[in-house]
Amino acid sequence: MMDAQQLIYLYDLPKDKITCNMIAHTFKEKSGIILDANQKPQIKRDLTKPFFTAMVSIKDPKKFSEACEKMKYFEVDGKQCRALPFDK
Repeated sequence: MMDAQQLIYLYDLPKDKITCNMIAHTFKEKSGIILDANQKPQIKRDLTKPFFTAMVSIKDPKKFSEACEKMKYFEVDGKQCRALPFDK
């Protein structure tokens, strides 16, 4: 189970091409954070919605706050996406 305090939710992910590898590559490119096997994104594939969502857990608090800031808006395959930290 992912730690709720260290979760980043990704929204508006394109349904046709999104993969965990694409998300990990985007994190590395945009924020410099390399997601390891324990941080593998979990993609929620709801076919009734126009976009997919995903969750990423980042254990290091410093890297987590850095990722939240740098990943707020990003692109995947030329499509605008956004990310927000978990907020109870």
